Amino acid sequence: MRTRTLRMMALLAIAAGTLVYLHDPPWVGGMTSGLRDWEEDPPGTRFRWTAARGSFFVPSEATSLVLPVRSLFPGPNGAPVVVRLSVDDRFLTEIVLADPNVWVQSLIPLPRRSNARSYRRIDLHVSRTIGPYVLGVQTGEPVLERAAVVR
Repeated sequence: MRTRTLRMMALLAIAAGTLVYLHDPPWVGGMTSGLRDWEEDPPGTRFRWTAARGSFFVPSEATSLVLPVRSLFPGPNGAPVVVRLSVDDRFLTEIVLADPNVWVQSLIPLPRRSNARSYRRIDLHVSRTIGPYVLGVQTGEPVLERAAVVR
């Protein structure tokens, strides 16, 4: 009976430890979804294509984000392409891409974090995609600004 109780306590401790670890996993910062591999255009600008939706993670202490985006292909009848950004499922802003050849770089303030996790999820929702590869927009490397550390 005592061995059985010890086994149950050990299993509960392992389960609790696993849940704590998965609540804020250290490897999530490198995860993306809906984003293709990095490429480089002829001037040497690194970018990656999105699908209709894409996600990536930023450190939670980031206070603002500059995300270069370019549509490369206009929407139907030449309409601008719209990219909706959100953080942790909270709407941030819309970026309107009227000229398919221009990189748009908007400074996007990030709201204060609402939890103690190490990373926050940034979601992109593109208003249209192109072709059989479901290409959305091109995104450049994000530039983050972090809050100054007060001592």
